[in-house]
Amino acid sequence: MPCFAWAGAVIHHHLLVKLTPASGQLQVHDSITLPPDSKPSSFTLNAGFTVNSTDPGVRLEAVGGTQSSSETRLYRITLPPGRSRFTVSYQGKFAVAASARDAQVNQSYVTPDGAYLDAGGHWYPQFGDALLTFSLEVQLPSTWKSISQGVEQTVTDQEGHRERWKETHPQQDIYLLAAAYHEYQRSADGITASVYLRSDDPGLANRYLDVIPTYIRMYSRLLGPYPYGKFAVVENTWESGYGMPSFTLLGPRVMRFPFILHTSLPHEILHNWWGNGVYVDYAQGNWSEGLTAYLADHLLREQAGEGVSYRRNALLRYTNYVSSGNDFPLREFQGRHNEATQAVGYDKALMVFDMLRVQLGDKPFLTALRNFYHEQRFHVAGWNDLRRAFEKVAGRSLRDEFAQWLNRRGAPLLRVGEAKTQPNGDHYQLSLKLTQDQSGPAYRLHIPVAVQLADRQQPWQTVVDLSQRQQTFRLAVPARPWRIEVDPQFDVFRRLDPGELPPTLSEAFGADSMLIVLPAAAPPPIRDAYATLARSWAEQSTGTEVQWDKDIKQLPGNRAVWLMGWKNRFMPLLGTNLKGQASISTHAASVNDHSLLSTQQAVVLTARRGAAAGGVLMWLGCDNPAAFPGLARKLPHYGSYSFLAFRGDAPTNTLKGQWRVLDSPMNKTVAQIDGAVPPAANLKLPPRPALTAADQPASTASGR
Repeated sequence: MPCFAWAGAVIHHHLLVKLTPASGQLQVHDSITLPPDSKPSSFTLNAGFTVNSTDPGVRLEAVGGTQSSSETRLYRITLPPGRSRFTVSYQGKFAVAASARDAQVNQSYVTPDGAYLDAGGHWYPQFGDALLTFSLEVQLPSTWKSISQGVEQTVTDQEGHRERWKETHPQQDIYLLAAAYHEYQRSADGITASVYLRSDDPGLANRYLDVIPTYIRMYSRLLGPYPYGKFAVVENTWESGYGMPSFTLLGPRVMRFPFILHTSLPHEILHNWWGNGVYVDYAQGNWSEGLTAYLADHLLREQAGEGVSYRRNALLRYTNYVSSGNDFPLREFQGRHNEATQAVGYDKALMVFDMLRVQLGDKPFLTALRNFYHEQRFHVAGWNDLRRAFEKVAGRSLRDEFAQWLNRRGAPLLRVGEAKTQPNGDHYQLSLKLTQDQSGPAYRLHIPVAVQLADRQQPWQTVVDLSQRQQTFRLAVPARPWRIEVDPQFDVFRRLDPGELPPTLSEAFGADSMLIVLPAAAPPPIRDAYATLARSWAEQSTGTEVQWDKDIKQLPGNRAVWLMGWKNRFMPLLGTNLKGQASISTHAASVNDHSLLSTQQAVVLTARRGAAAGGVLMWLGCDNPAAFPGLARKLPHYGSYSFLAFRGDAPTNTLKGQWRVLDSPMNKTVAQIDGAVPPAANLKLPPRPALTAADQPASTASGR
């Protein structure tokens, strides 16, 4: 691939583009300005394009396809001495299907439905990994609008409808989208919020325009000034959730879900700081998804008082979806492809940031992120740059700690051993044994510990440093300790003990081996619907087996099992293992005082047979054949839940939740030397303030 030999190279493109959607034709006139004293040798362009002309004195030679793709062509370029600017004109079509909806597997397209162009389509000359700035003028059908990075200016004259975009900050890509959009705008704090819809819907647009400025203000205060002059929400032709510099591309159904306004939207806005404001050095791994998940998805849940639950679910996903067969070092994460890659690249990474925050404190943690953003904005940065930013505020090396989380597969597995106490002068000595039970060497861990004391409402808290496979800690506490909780708020990245967790759907969907048991006694239409659902799941997993209940004498104890049907003959086993948290019969279930009838709802319940992993028992009861296709598609996305209920043909979720954990192995009653028995009471920790509670307005000196 072509590349530049100088550091910090920034190329400027001045592009004149004409889109002809009816024929799929793209015409481009690109005036390229290279950095002074540069010595470029070649660039790549889409192999389907024909180069029409270039400047006199500029020699351009096609030398064939690149090594990485037969769809691109390599051009060798020779400029006259002292010259750093040249122009190339070209035209052509992308090799795509007849419609944009069918073309979603392609990187770029121009169709009557719309146009989408990015670097993957090689629609503009690319000089390796060099960053670029650009000005873009695009000629469109009169009813169409375009979207790109930068600031927009629309021109209508005798040459037709043209729109201009300009981006002066270094970029990694040039995006151009166009379609017959309805555009809505609102400005606040010098930033334009926009919504581009494929049909006129002011109500939907206003819901987005109402909240976009709120999130931009929050993150500008938390991290530093928003790096662009606009943020736009653009409706796609298929279901997607992509984040580009200064805009997001959402699918038509996705963007109409009400929860997207407070989940995916802030996540994509934050990507303008991480990923589209500071670029990712993929040679060191993709750090931006984990950091964005921590400061968007996790932070919003933390603001609602649900940070502990979010972190527990992150560890649950890693525990259930990642095994020795599909694990990999965090430094190798590039992007999400399935549940396992998401559990490493998002969940493990966000836990690394949470551990840094707990270790350093909220304000130093924010200071490190602000410094990183200020120093690396519009530059390519990696994990090493992040480490140096945190080391600066920590005042010490963090090389070993980063190395164990980035370079090593797997996770710690903690065991809590004996906890005992005895009086010691004016205080009590508490002895606590902790073990790391994973394979491989010990990790260096900073583990929060909370202790319930006699006659004290607030727990006593400390942090212990565990660096050996087994250590005994002796803690001086100011009163008699009754109970102890290790990592009570799930702040340590680790593989969870099954006893810490309620059974959930992800435990089955993430299992290496799963058995689906169909109900032979169900009426024929329902029986066929169960069989179709089971086959669809089995086709997606090589470890899934499907059998009828009449053909099984005993359920296996070392596999995840799905029981299907209200009349499955193994239903009594499910009822026994629900441990009183729900009740079930052949026609109804009762969950948390909700009565769920087989004639009205589809119900999902989970249970665990014993404490060992692999013994999860799932059950689905549904008497509505029309609901099965939706259930087959939706249930894998409800992985963090223990129980669910759905209504209707779609079907629509009406109930979801997790079972209570009745006896976590991370909690211990402290043995008393005098045989005293602790009173019946639960250890309750005060909620940790959200990270936004520690922020001070970030400096805007480097703002736009």
